Amino acid sequence: MPHHFHFALLFATGAAFVGLVLVPCIAAEQGPPTARKATSNSSDVHLLVGKQFGAQGKWKEAEVELRTFKNEYPDSVEAVVLHGEALVEINQPFDAALELQEFLQQNPDSLRAHELYAVLAAGPLRDVNLAIRELEICVKLAPKDFQAWESLGDAYLDQAKTEQAVHAYGEAVRFRPDDPISSASLAHAYAEGGDVTKAAEEFRRANALTNHPGRPAKSIATVEYLWGKYLAEQGEGAEGVAELTKALEFNPKSADAYYWRARAYEKMNDRDHAIGDALKAIELSPGSKEAALFLITQYRKAGDMQNAQKYADLAQRITDTEQAQQTFGRGLRDTLDKAEPLLRQGEFAEAIPLYESIAQHLPTFYEAYFDLGTCYAQTGRLNDAEIALRKYLSFQPVSADGHAALGLVLAEQIKNEGAIAEFSQAIQIDPTLVEARKALANEYLQQGDPKAAVGVLLAVKNVPDAEVETMLAIALGKTGDYSSALVAVNRALAIDPASAQVQQLKQELLSESTGARQH
Repeated sequence: MPHHFHFALLFATGAAFVGLVLVPCIAAEQGPPTARKATSNSSDVHLLVGKQFGAQGKWKEAEVELRTFKNEYPDSVEAVVLHGEALVEINQPFDAALELQEFLQQNPDSLRAHELYAVLAAGPLRDVNLAIRELEICVKLAPKDFQAWESLGDAYLDQAKTEQAVHAYGEAVRFRPDDPISSASLAHAYAEGGDVTKAAEEFRRANALTNHPGRPAKSIATVEYLWGKYLAEQGEGAEGVAELTKALEFNPKSADAYYWRARAYEKMNDRDHAIGDALKAIELSPGSKEAALFLITQYRKAGDMQNAQKYADLAQRITDTEQAQQTFGRGLRDTLDKAEPLLRQGEFAEAIPLYESIAQHLPTFYEAYFDLGTCYAQTGRLNDAEIALRKYLSFQPVSADGHAALGLVLAEQIKNEGAIAEFSQAIQIDPTLVEARKALANEYLQQGDPKAAVGVLLAVKNVPDAEVETMLAIALGKTGDYSSALVAVNRALAIDPASAQVQQLKQELLSESTGARQH
C-alpha cells in the first residue's frame, strides 16, 4: 500500500493534558487508519523531466525524477506505470513488480498497471500463470482492447493452451480485423492446435493484409517471422528460410528469428547453417534455452560431444536461473501479501520479520523501510525505527510523511532539535500535513517557545480539528493572549463539546485571564 496509508499509525489518538502543558505520546490508533492523499505545491516538472530523460535513454536519471513525482502523487496511474518502466530499464524489475502489486491492491481497476504487471510477469518474473491472470483482468476491464487479447493469446500459447489461445487471438481479430499481426497470431495458434487447414487460410489472409499500402515495416516483418516459423514447423525448410531471412532484414537482432531459421535449415539438412544461426540466437539472447537445446542435438548428431556437453551445461544454468527468478519473485510477492494485512491490523511484531525479509532480499524496495519504521516504532524499537526511516528517506528525500514519521521517532527519543528539523521539513514539503504541524507545535511548547507553536498552528486554524484548536489555545495562553486563546478553545468545544479536557482548559484560561487582569 502507499506509505501514507499507515503513516497515521505513528501519531497519537489524542493528547493528555496536565494544566496547560501538552504531553506527547505515540500510540496505535484503534481501528484501521485512513488513507491520506499526498499533496504538494510542486508542479509537474519532475514528470516532464523524467519523460525527457527516458526518451534520451537516461533511465537512472529518469527513475529519480519519476520516483519524486510518484511520491508527490501516489495515486497517479501514469506516475506508477512510468516509474515501473524506468525500474525495469535499470534492472530492478522486482521493485517494479512490488510497487505495482501494492498499487493494484488499492486500485484494482487500473488497466495500465495490470498491463505492465502482466509484462513483468511474462518477462523477468518468469511467471506466465501470473501474466495470464493479469491479462484476463485486462480483457475484463477493457473487453475491446485488441492488444490485451493478443497478449493473452501469446501467454496461453506459451502454456500450450491452444484452445484458449485461438479464442483470445480470435477476439483480437474481431476487434481489429485489418491487423495482420493478430491474424498471423491466430494462424499460429491454429497450427499449434493441429488445425493446419485453418492455419493456412488465416496465414493467407495475414499475408494479404501486409500488402495494403502504408503498412508499417514492423507489421510485415512480424507476419514474415510467424509465417516462416510455421513453414519450418511444417517441414518446408527452404520456404521457411526465405521468410525468416526477410524478417531478419528488418530486425537483424531478433534471436527468435535466428532460432527458427536454424530450425528451417535443419529441415534442409544444412547443419552448418543451422548451428551458425543457433549460435547467433544465443549471442543475441544468452538466456535462450531453446537455442541451447537445439545445439545439444546438432552437436550430438555431428559427434561433437564436447560442444554438446557445453550447451547441455548452459541449458541447465538457464533452467536454474529461470526457476530461481520465478521462486524469488513469487516469494517476495507472497511475503508482501502476508505483511500488509498484519500492518493494517496493528500486528506490528508479526509484520516485522516479513518486512525485514523483503528489505534483506530486495534492498532497493524503499517502501519496505517505511513499513519497517512504522512497525519498529510501534513495538518500542525506536533506534531501529530511526535507522529504517532514514534509509527510506535516502530514497525518498522529498517525502513529507517520511520526514514527519522520523520526527515522531526522534521526539520519542528526546532528540528534540532533530525532531523539530524533520517536522519543519515535512510541512515545508506538504503544508497541509496537519499531524506534522501538531507534532512540531508540541515540540515548540516543550522547548518553551509558544510563539513558534502559534505560528505553526495558525496556518491550519480553519481545519475542523479539535486538537489543532486546543493546542493553539494552549500556545496563545502561554503567550498571554488570553482573548485569542479563548476564541480558539471555544472553536475546539464547538467541534467536540463533550471533551472534559477542553472544558478544563477553558476554565484554566478564564482563571488565568482573570488573574492577569487583576494584576
